[in-house]
Amino acid sequence: MKSKKVLIVDDNDLNRKLFENLIGQQFSFLSAKNGLEALELAQKEDFQLILMDIQMPLMDGITAMKKIRQETSQACPILAVTAYAEESDRGSFLEEGFDDFITKPIRPREFLQLVKFYLKVPSAIETPNGKAQVAAEMLDQNILGQLLKYNSQDAIRKILEDFLAECGEAEALIDALPLTAAKSEVLEKIHTLKGNSGTLGAMAIFHSALKAEECGKFEKDSEFDQALKKLKNEIRQFRDFLRQEPIFGT
Repeated sequence: MKSKKVLIVDDNDLNRKLFENLIGQQFSFLSAKNGLEALELAQKEDFQLILMDIQMPLMDGITAMKKIRQETSQACPILAVTAYAEESDRGSFLEEGFDDFITKPIRPREFLQLVKFYLKVPSAIETPNGKAQVAAEMLDQNILGQLLKYNSQDAIRKILEDFLAECGEAEALIDALPLTAAKSEVLEKIHTLKGNSGTLGAMAIFHSALKAEECGKFEKDSEFDQALKKLKNEIRQFRDFLRQEPIFGT
C-alpha cells in the first residue's frame, strides 16, 4: 500500500514520530510541523489522506485545512487530530470542513482502523464497543502492548527516552517558577506532556498533568502549586519505574 500517501501535520515531535511509525508500516507519508508547511506540501504533492493537528503555531489546523481546500487541488479526506474533542464535537468539526476527527491520546488499533477506512483499505479489525476506562497506572500495559504491536522495541524505547527528556524539561521549568520561567511557558509544556503521556500510557503523569493544566488555566494558585508538586513526583516515580522494570520482557 506504499502507493497511498498520507500527510501528517503535528507540531508535537513525539506525536509526529508515533504517527510516522504507525503509518510507515503500511503507507507512504510526509510530515509537516505546522499549517504553513502542510499547505506548501499540499501544493506540491498528491495525498490520499491528511491528518491535521488543530492547535499549532504559525497556522492552526482549521485555517490550514480551509486553505488546502481552497488553494490546492487536494480532494482527499482531512481528519482533525485534537486533544480537546469529545464525540459530541463531531458535528462542529464536520461543519468546519473536516471529514472526521481523531482524539488524543490515540489508540493505535483504532487509529489505524480509521486510517484504513479513509484510505479504503480492507481491515479485519472490529470496532470496539465503547471506550475503555483509563486507569491511573504507572504504565498502561494495554497501551504499551498496542504500541509494540505496530512499532519495534527499539522505536518505543527511543520514544520513551525522548519522553523522559521532555519530562526533565517540564521539571526544570517548574523549578524555575516564577524567577526565570513564565507561567504560560509552564502551562504550554504541561499541555504537551499531558498529550504525550496519554499516548504512551503513562497514565499517572497524564492525570497529574491534566489536573495541573486545569488549575493553572483557572488561576487556582494554591491548587496549582500542589498539582505541580504531584506532577513532579509522578515524573520521578515514572523515571524510577523505567529504570527498574523490564517493560520489554527482558
